[in-house]
Amino acid sequence: MDAQLPPQVQMLQMVMGSWVAQALGTVARLGVADHIAAGAKTADAIAKRSEANPDAVFRVMRALASIGVFTMSGQEFGLTPLGETLRSDVPGSVRWFMIAETDRAHWQAWGMFPRAIKEGRKMTTEALGMDAWDYYREHPEDAEAFSRAMTGASEMAIGAVLASYDFSGAAKIADIGGAHGALLQAILADHPQASGVLFDLPHVIEGSKAAVAKTKLAPRIEMVGGSFFESVPAGADIYLLKHIIHDWNDEKSIAILKSVKKAMKPTSKVLVIDFELPHDASPSLAHFVDLNMLVMVDGRERTEGQFAELFAKAGMRQSRFIRTMGPVAIAEGVAA
Repeated sequence: MDAQLPPQVQMLQMVMGSWVAQALGTVARLGVADHIAAGAKTADAIAKRSEANPDAVFRVMRALASIGVFTMSGQEFGLTPLGETLRSDVPGSVRWFMIAETDRAHWQAWGMFPRAIKEGRKMTTEALGMDAWDYYREHPEDAEAFSRAMTGASEMAIGAVLASYDFSGAAKIADIGGAHGALLQAILADHPQASGVLFDLPHVIEGSKAAVAKTKLAPRIEMVGGSFFESVPAGADIYLLKHIIHDWNDEKSIAILKSVKKAMKPTSKVLVIDFELPHDASPSLAHFVDLNMLVMVDGRERTEGQFAELFAKAGMRQSRFIRTMGPVAIAEGVAA
């Protein structure tokens, strides 16, 4: 945002953010960054690879070039560092995140955001006829994009988590709601003494089996399907809950933590890995992720103190709160 512009223009730029999101989601779906990874191409060439309209492709590429996502030289478009993040094959790719956040589930629910604020609850049931998790269960293509988006989110957090937490004493690590298990695999790769359990809903685990099977770590990972509201695999030294608790209100978050507590050994630890919500209006992605949690799933981002309250109500205590160099914090819980 250019502070030199008149306030009215700045406000117009803000409201156009939804248009930018759809433009990014569209070029992500078309795989444009992959098509031009080897070098700049014309809109006609990109359109041919993408099976799209050449004029429309030119217009969206030009618009995104104007905000630094692509380069534009004559009639050819190339990648900038921002555009590189939309490639499928780069560490921390956000391609699938762009696709998931502009899918039908998110877009239609956000279309009812004023009502979400008036009533203080999610809008997915009204927008989709079902909650988000049921929607993804019935729409496997969108579910796969969402799972890949969560894998990308894991990759953005992985380095920060590994640099901030010592897993060397753990023999067994359980990734609860771990999707494709990106964080678990990174931890196991660094700690050959440990084995892992990847736990998620049965249809998610089914979709993750092929991805895990391709890795050298597959023999060390047990894959289990189930609901964390009912039970989770027992006996792990560390339980990972990355971007899980923020999906739920306090009551259901406590229920998840209680399920984990039942499965824990006296020496086990649970790591809640989420954005930290500032106590005030300090700039943070967490403020707007918090709004996404409100409209999509009745969840919320939380402050350090709110994480501690959840642990206490689940019969545990927050033993440490670790701020990483990345976008997440780690709230560590142990038996009370």
